[in-house]
Amino acid sequence: MIEPKIRLIILRVIKYTLILWLLPSLVAGLYAQNQPVNPIRSAPRTVAPLAPKAPRSTTGVAPLTLPRKALASTDTSRRDTTKAAPDQFATAVKYASRDSSLVSGQIVELWGDAQVVYGDISLKADYIKLNQATNEVFARGRYDSTAKKVVGTPVFKDRNESYDTKEIRYNFKTKKALVSGIITQQGEGNIRGKTVKKDAEDNLYIRGSIYTTCNLTTPHFHINAPRLKVVHNKQVVSGPFNLVINQIPLPIGLPFGFFPFPKKKDIGVSGIIMPQYGEEPNGRGFYLRDGGYYWAVNENIGMQFTTQLYSRGSWGAGVSGAYNKKYRYGGSFQLRFNRNLPGLLIDKLNQEQARNDFTIAWSHAPQNIGRRSSFSANVNVSSNSYNQFNTYSVQQVSQNVAGSSVQYSRTFGQYVRAGANFRVNQQFGQVNQITGVRENGKTDVSTDFNLAVNQIAPFALKGGTGRWYESFRVGFQFDASAQVNNTVRNRIDTSGLGFAIAVPVGVTLNNREQIVRDSLANAAIVRAGGTVPDPNLIAFSFANAARIWDNRNVTMRYSIPVSLPNFKLARYINFTPGFSINGDIYSRKLSYTLLDDQKTVRIDTARNLFPTYTFSTNASVNTRLYGTYFIRGKRIEAIRHTVAPSITLSYTPDFSGAAFGFYTVLPAVGALAALPEYRRTLSNYRGLGGTYGSSPPGQSAFLSFGIVNQLEMKVRSRDDSSGQEFKKIPLFDNISINGSYNLLAPEYKLSPIQVSANTQIFKNVNFNISSTFDPYAYREYATSYINPYSLYFPTASQGQIPGYIQAAPNPDNATYPRYNRLSIFAGQGLARLTNLQAFISTRFAPKKADAPKKSANATDATMKAINQNPDLYVDFNIPWTVNVSYTFGYSRLTPIQSSIIQTLQLTGDFSLTPKWKFTFQTGYDFQYKSPSLTNIGVNRDLHCWEMAFNWTPYAGSAFRGGTYSFDLRARSAILQELKLSRRRSFYDSGGFGGGYAR
Repeated sequence: MIEPKIRLIILRVIKYTLILWLLPSLVAGLYAQNQPVNPIRSAPRTVAPLAPKAPRSTTGVAPLTLPRKALASTDTSRRDTTKAAPDQFATAVKYASRDSSLVSGQIVELWGDAQVVYGDISLKADYIKLNQATNEVFARGRYDSTAKKVVGTPVFKDRNESYDTKEIRYNFKTKKALVSGIITQQGEGNIRGKTVKKDAEDNLYIRGSIYTTCNLTTPHFHINAPRLKVVHNKQVVSGPFNLVINQIPLPIGLPFGFFPFPKKKDIGVSGIIMPQYGEEPNGRGFYLRDGGYYWAVNENIGMQFTTQLYSRGSWGAGVSGAYNKKYRYGGSFQLRFNRNLPGLLIDKLNQEQARNDFTIAWSHAPQNIGRRSSFSANVNVSSNSYNQFNTYSVQQVSQNVAGSSVQYSRTFGQYVRAGANFRVNQQFGQVNQITGVRENGKTDVSTDFNLAVNQIAPFALKGGTGRWYESFRVGFQFDASAQVNNTVRNRIDTSGLGFAIAVPVGVTLNNREQIVRDSLANAAIVRAGGTVPDPNLIAFSFANAARIWDNRNVTMRYSIPVSLPNFKLARYINFTPGFSINGDIYSRKLSYTLLDDQKTVRIDTARNLFPTYTFSTNASVNTRLYGTYFIRGKRIEAIRHTVAPSITLSYTPDFSGAAFGFYTVLPAVGALAALPEYRRTLSNYRGLGGTYGSSPPGQSAFLSFGIVNQLEMKVRSRDDSSGQEFKKIPLFDNISINGSYNLLAPEYKLSPIQVSANTQIFKNVNFNISSTFDPYAYREYATSYINPYSLYFPTASQGQIPGYIQAAPNPDNATYPRYNRLSIFAGQGLARLTNLQAFISTRFAPKKADAPKKSANATDATMKAINQNPDLYVDFNIPWTVNVSYTFGYSRLTPIQSSIIQTLQLTGDFSLTPKWKFTFQTGYDFQYKSPSLTNIGVNRDLHCWEMAFNWTPYAGSAFRGGTYSFDLRARSAILQELKLSRRRSFYDSGGFGGGYAR
């Protein structure tokens, strides 16, 4: 047994031994708790960064974690909340070098492709010195005596920001830096400076600085400022600065500068839009136009404000913009106004006063993915002469019509849908050849509402049995429309005349009635009221709002389409029957009263809701036939002809009977009253929404026919690598013939025959032709036809031929009307060509070497806009292009009256050198034997600049010809990479079409 004293000594030895053995571990554990860590909230333990020993070998990359003191790890069951020492790195520091590295105490030196990474911060240089004691890093390049330049200069990156420097000293703790010779990109601008200080907020304070958008080592232009401050991700602020072009300082500057560079947005970047310089020598004089400011409001909205000034007093202003909400909607808008004063030539002629031109445009398109409602708009409203004097393109200058619509639609469940539509249609009228201004324009404004029920199958059984009656389907469609326009009637008061008014058709009126000119028969209709109106166009303006509103018209239409079961006849013929019910609902109804003297008709108007209806039935058959002619030649294998004939028979009853109440029958007057062929059948809704109302007079049974032909050739492929022995070449994509025959018509049973064809020849030649043939003969003397459905009362002395008024032949004023006899039986041929339209176009260009590139600076929205509008840019990647189009139009109204329209259009461009591009657009009008609007342009690629000169030697009138413009402006980095220039050509006459933010 061990004595108690000895046992106590042994226990004390063990005790102190354990204490000495555990002490280092406890000290290391306490030290580890003082090390900086990145606590992970979801993890129960925290591990400090490890410190592996750095290898001394220089044969490869040597990563190392560098704490200032030895690091130990601890693994505890509770979260480590001890704060890090203030002089330690917050995370691991890694380094690497190609040639060699040296660790001396707390200093690490690296040579040859050295790299240091600290969190989001990285530094690359030929030489790097890391001081662990001061938390600083220093980097510089190395002079290469062979290349005679400094190589391996420092490249410092902090998250998304990159800085090219000559020397840099950076403190990881304070995040401050001292830089010598910096190059960095902010937005689309490049900033360079001799001495730079960087603070903890990443702001830069630069001495001896330049700012430019040119990305070359020696920029073509820059702004030179002794001092510059770059506020991180916001803007550049400078003191006094001046502009330098091609290393030549210019006396152009300001005492201070402010250059914002927001982050790139799909909507664009804010900036100044430089104006365009030019002259209209016979018009408004010298000008500065399209200058202004582009404002990127936010990620979704961008707006530009532009102005224009002319030396002879004209001016203009406008605002336009675009907006986009991803996955919801997108659109653009513009509002422009021009005050055009008379030019020099017009002053001499004294034929035009000052003109106020305007345009309003709005385009809105939804992205309705899985949505029940949809709202869209396409608005284009302008004054009659706006396109003549204030647009870019030839197409806009010659445009005679414009349409606008705003639409909203919504679906309810699976079958019901509703919508509303607001429309404005404009006809700008004809151009006055002296003043060049369009006159007699017409404007129609209408609001439409529609409600529809998709066709349903009321007899279909769940699961379906395949019986014929299950294919029976019925639907419903309702449309309402309210319309106003500026076609009104000038009224003359006749209430105090006291005598009858003579009408040149044998009808006399008393002094309490009026005459309304019938536009169809050019005859007189009598209406109670006491005024004599005459159709006339007035200005569509607020001053005439009351008269325009008084001319309003409201109509409603409904239809019930019925689909009957389809059948197969003889396996290859499709038989489709159909039935439909249609009708109109009017807010007014006319009533006719033949007065006692039978020389006067009174027309009264009643206001209420008056429904009309019509119904018809039809049946159609169609099939498809194939015919192949085998040639089996060296290349041509066969030619195939595809024929698709169709025949439709439709029947509509006569709704002019008294039982329906849609028409009023009036007898003729005088000696012709006993002749039924001189009776007049008048619609009670004439002029209130249709020619004869929704229910046409007379029954009809139309046999409509059509035939569609396709012709294609099968040839052997020249390229054996494609794996296809044969390929198809279309000879004619479509040759169609259409017409109809009315089995119940008293005369003119056969309709005009429509013939059309289109094809593509040699892959790049498009050919389209359409024509109309009249199968009836024409008389050889001048006659006048009496419409039996108009209020036109001839007297007995006006002729003996029912339906016609015979007159002596007069070649100078002959109408030569058609009559009810086929021309083939009258010796006038099979049919007479009355209309022919032909169009042929082609484009010649060399093959592109590569597919279009995408710029690293371009957003998807920017590239989409460029690809969708190639005509707005000059592509320096293509050496030349030529576009040729020929249009021919022929119209023959009578055997001796015909008109021909024949024009040739030529556009294109070519490059004399890779940097010079010439553009041209011209044409020739064979009818007037004169050239059409001609424009010649010169574009010069100046890398970060673009120059454009445009000259319009001929524009169709004296005061519009001779216009030229010159444009020199800084170029977007996106367009530099794509080698594109924004096209600013084809100005017919002055105006602005919207600036472009560079």
